[in-house]
Amino acid sequence: MDTNLKIKALRAEMKSKNIDALIIGSADPHQSEYTPSYWSSREWISGFNGSAGTAIITHNHAGLWTDSRYFLQAEEQLSGSSMVLHKLKIQTQAEYLEWITQNLAKDSVVACDFWCVSMTQIAYIKSILEPSGLKFIDSNDLLSSIWLDRPQLPKTLIYEHELKYSGKIRSAKLNDVRIEMKKLNADIFLVSALDEIAYVLNLRGKDVHCNPVFVAYLCIAKNESILFIDPVKVSIELKKQLLQDKIKIQNYNELIPYLINNSTAKILVDPATLNARLSFSLTPGNIISSTSCIMQQKAIKNNVEIKHIRKVMERDGVALLRTMMWLENEHNNKKTPTEYELSRQLIHFRSKNSTYVNESFDAIVGYNSNGAIIHYRPDEKTSAKIKKSGILLFDSGGQYLDGTTDITRTFRLGPVSKEIKRQYTAVLLGHIALSKAIFPKNTKGVQLDTFARQFLWNLGLNYNHGTGHGVGFFMNVHEPPQGFVTAYNQRGSSEFSEGMLTSNEPGYYEEGSHGIRIENLILSTLHSDGVNGTYLSFESVTLFPYDASLIDSSMMDRSSIQWMNNYHQEVYTRLSKNLNNNEKKWLKEKCRKI
Repeated sequence: MDTNLKIKALRAEMKSKNIDALIIGSADPHQSEYTPSYWSSREWISGFNGSAGTAIITHNHAGLWTDSRYFLQAEEQLSGSSMVLHKLKIQTQAEYLEWITQNLAKDSVVACDFWCVSMTQIAYIKSILEPSGLKFIDSNDLLSSIWLDRPQLPKTLIYEHELKYSGKIRSAKLNDVRIEMKKLNADIFLVSALDEIAYVLNLRGKDVHCNPVFVAYLCIAKNESILFIDPVKVSIELKKQLLQDKIKIQNYNELIPYLINNSTAKILVDPATLNARLSFSLTPGNIISSTSCIMQQKAIKNNVEIKHIRKVMERDGVALLRTMMWLENEHNNKKTPTEYELSRQLIHFRSKNSTYVNESFDAIVGYNSNGAIIHYRPDEKTSAKIKKSGILLFDSGGQYLDGTTDITRTFRLGPVSKEIKRQYTAVLLGHIALSKAIFPKNTKGVQLDTFARQFLWNLGLNYNHGTGHGVGFFMNVHEPPQGFVTAYNQRGSSEFSEGMLTSNEPGYYEEGSHGIRIENLILSTLHSDGVNGTYLSFESVTLFPYDASLIDSSMMDRSSIQWMNNYHQEVYTRLSKNLNNNEKKWLKEKCRKI
């Protein structure tokens, strides 16, 4: 069934339910950024598989709203269908709601599946639609009767994330949560975010592509916890271990009866991650809404995690080194491997590590013009051949038991223009400026973002994505709350604390020509603590050389040159101990002083 036939079938369902417009977002009942395939409804109906976007289906229009990271990708994937691309002006704004109010008649019925929309979103949507005379209702899952080949929810076993990696036993993590619950006078904390459940219980799963989480809810009470999950996913041995920590197992579908039976209890929820349908099962006067303390605790890595992060970056750097040496050897032998083949080669080298599990996201391997597609994913059948010319944007990451990696480098494969060198150098200078930043504790991400953009701005250039996102520890590669962005959203308004791991990835893109991005993961560390307060700085934990052949040396200042030379010296020292002589020679050349 192609996209147009899917839309036709959905409109028939909408007509039978007297629905004039249906909103289909990207989330699942846990408000995940990346979802199990079962809940990839927006992708199924639209054909667009980017991680962010909203589809609106009316009886005479089908539209997809997404941000500038995905414009080129969406144009390609929507081509040939009746789905129309609507380009968001501001990445985090629900501009489709304004379109609905302008294009639907008064008393029209707008609907969405309340299971897949948060409490916060429902309140906001109502505040926009109802003053315009529109009705807003719960559609339930209208796709269930027309999505005939819908994937099933996974039934793979969940497993322990060992203490030698996590650094803290789950009973201690749960105790930390209960301390915060007591401050808020909560009897039960209903946890719905999958990464928070996995973190606080020291468990991992395989339910979401590239993210080691599993579908479940968790209720933390004063003296026990209940994990609501498909029981077949929990081994007998693990169930015994969980019981020792006073954690019981109940079926995933038994959560609502549990909440009804505890209707007099004070229930703590995070309205940003609890879906609206579940919120209606709670007694309104007994709901305590607060940002999840688990999200905050998870964001600050402990000493054991930090030790592992530094080590895993060495092994990940070696894997990328061997991949790029492989590409150079292919070119020297007059071969032109595809973008997809290069991504598979990196997986091959990463998998040589005993703690490797899988990639942390599908690698972005953009040769020349494909590099301008910010979240480009090379396809096995259609990806471009990488020739010994132009430039290559290579963004990838690994999931290891001892950490999560995310690194981007842009490589020169042949002669390039002076303008590309100027653009690359401006990106590099911004990347270095943020890496060198010293700032007061609790500085917000929106305040730090400018460090990375200033040199591009000097050239009248910019990029239309955030500069950085939080990163988990053997967890989701996009982890809230912190980041570097221009907007005062969750990432922009979150304060930086010691122990946070964040990406630093400025870039520049020219449609039809090329893309440039440079990314390290940086760890917030204590810089100084004195009478004028506590100051933090960043440690660049990612280890791989920058491509010095792309630098316009006339733009480099002494401080940035010194920082880069020092960084390259550390890269060589840390990686060379795991290399053979030929690999050391290659790395030494790439790390030479400029």
